[in-house]
Amino acid sequence: MRILANYGYKDNGSSYSVSMETLGDCPKEHVNATVDELFALAKSAIQRQLNPDPKEEVTIPKPKKYNGNGNCNGKHQIKDPSALISSKQKSLIIRLAKEKGEFIEGLNEMNMQEASNTIGELMAV
Repeated sequence: MRILANYGYKDNGSSYSVSMETLGDCPKEHVNATVDELFALAKSAIQRQLNPDPKEEVTIPKPKKYNGNGNCNGKHQIKDPSALISSKQKSLIIRLAKEKGEFIEGLNEMNMQEASNTIGELMAV
């Protein structure tokens, strides 16, 4: 039996979560102790992030830079901005518009640049 433990914590609008899993099979007689141990480890990990020990250096990775064009590397370039909208752009615009409750006119006539701008606007809302 494998055990997966998820622990989540919310604090002033921030949320934290940790998932831990046993690496091998766990005998039935050790399940309760294993579950308790996994939750204690997960809770401890979150507490270390909230209250780091000044003696112990904690490195928190910087969030990826979002450039508004549907990716996070900041280097997105449209090969031919005047080309017709791609199927991926069209699908993304439809999905985002549905989520935001908006209707996008002229979707089939858009070029790639217009589609990219529309995606950025929908993601910014």
